[in-house]
Amino acid sequence: MADNDMRFRGIVDSILGFLASIILAILAFFVTVFVVVTGADLANVVADGDFVVLSAAVIVAASIMAGGSWRATTTD
Repeated sequence: MADNDMRFRGIVDSILGFLASIILAILAFFVTVFVVVTGADLANVVADGDFVVLSAAVIVAASIMAGGSWRATTTD
């Protein structure tokens, strides 16, 4: 019975971690869009919306992949 409780807890932990990472990725995307637009304005460059979204998405995706790579694998 205790083994099933640990499996359930692992599933719940995974789901909560997934939801937290999605929320943080969305927030990071909005912040990155703001930074890209502000940087373009400071450089007197007209930032097209497509390129702003593309650059923000690439930066956020790279940070998500870099943040997920620290997790050590465990073998039982």
